[in-house]
Amino acid sequence: MATLGIKRAWVARIGDDGKVITGINGINGDASDKDGLFLIDESSSYGIASANMTNLQGALSDIYGSNKLVYKAAAKGNAQTVLTVNHLPAEIKQRLLGAVADSRGGFTINGKANSNNRIALLVESADAFDEQKPVYFGFFQGIVTEATENVATNDASEKRTTDALTFGHLERGEEGFGKRYFSWVSNFDKQKMFDDIFPSATGSSVSTPSTPGK
Repeated sequence: MATLGIKRAWVARIGDDGKVITGINGINGDASDKDGLFLIDESSSYGIASANMTNLQGALSDIYGSNKLVYKAAAKGNAQTVLTVNHLPAEIKQRLLGAVADSRGGFTINGKANSNNRIALLVESADAFDEQKPVYFGFFQGIVTEATENVATNDASEKRTTDALTFGHLERGEEGFGKRYFSWVSNFDKQKMFDDIFPSATGSSVSTPSTPGK
């Protein structure tokens, strides 16, 4: 179905047990953090520019027999999302990348992605003709990379960059890479969606961030 815009996204670090990491080792790096979620929106990050999701399905290969095209073999896609944010907080971005902090304000660039730093992602858009009907794209876990950064001189105009992060999604058991959710479907449950994408580290429900009018 068609969508309209992009409103916000949530991210969290996922542990080896498949649950959200909270506290000092969570995405917020705060010992008092109990849910382990970071909300990316206009308040925290000057908003999201786009979420480009690709390779959600693999290519089809033709199978011929008896001089006819008899079957289409379906390969599995290598699902990924390029999330472009106007201004992620620096420490949040480095935790998404799994960069090692040196305790002096620096974060290591070692030429390799951190394959052990798994991130869950939930993106909110809306129905193309009714923005009061949210549409969600959730991905259970993935590795975040940023292969390039570019800075340039200001001239007659400001040269402002964005944070463009690539999420290479991973499968979770037999559940695939993630799920699409449509808020107007009769059995949609927002809390259960959050529990599915962001399993609680404590076993209790992860609190759904409050949303006026939703």
